[in-house]
Amino acid sequence: MGQWWYNLRTQQVEPDDGGPNAERLGPFDTQQEAADALELAAKRNEEWDAGEKEWDGPATDAVGDEWDGKGDAEGES
Repeated sequence: MGQWWYNLRTQQVEPDDGGPNAERLGPFDTQQEAADALELAAKRNEEWDAGEKEWDGPATDAVGDEWDGKGDAEGES
């Protein structure tokens, strides 16, 4: 049994012999997993973002002062 892909351009599920891999998410073991590819990607992105915030802590500039994300790395606007 082959693998399944979600084509980002056509927004369709397709088998291995579909479009170019650069336009697809996968491979997935089942058609249903491929159909749920965008939902899975969104869930993984949320988990990744939450993990990044936990791992990184507050943003700081080059000298270690907390940075609000506005202006340049020196904290100037």
